Amino acid sequence: MNPLIPSGAQVFVDESKSKAYYVAASVIAPADVTAARKAIAALCRSGQRRVHFKSESDSSRNAFLAGAIAAGLQTRLYVARNMADKPARTLCLERLLDDLVIAGARKLVLESDESLEQSDRRTIAQYLRLFDEGGELRYMHCKSHEEPLLWVSDAVAWCHQRGGDWIRKAAPLVQEIVDCSR
Repeated sequence: MNPLIPSGAQVFVDESKSKAYYVAASVIAPADVTAARKAIAALCRSGQRRVHFKSESDSSRNAFLAGAIAAGLQTRLYVARNMADKPARTLCLERLLDDLVIAGARKLVLESDESLEQSDRRTIAQYLRLFDEGGELRYMHCKSHEEPLLWVSDAVAWCHQRGGDWIRKAAPLVQEIVDCSR
């Protein structure tokens, strides 16, 4: 069991693909999902459907990070460097799946990107079949405006690809960084 991922966890995934390929997975215990979703949804400014870090002002980014940190959310970051996007994403997803299956996670929600969904489904299904250890893990793709908990993963991935002080600002949200390049 991975002690950093609670049994039955729900996991919300987004990526950033500039400089390196980052897959950020916000991990939430089942009992905390409703409160976390409410806390993060409250960080969306009036008139917005969602928080998308690359489109936000620095002051909005700072406020969002402070709110996500106050909500106690944790994110695992999977990083693949010096590779094309497609193999990097597959490698990061496989490492994530290793961790989720071992921990007994129950739900995996990936941000919807129609160009990636078929490949994601194939990667996940092959993984679960190959190891016959899928247990209770269910997965789905969801649009960002439909699931506020995806916004935290978006924020962490953006901060790490942006670098500099943004990595420090997002650090309280990062539970672990897994280098998938090796």
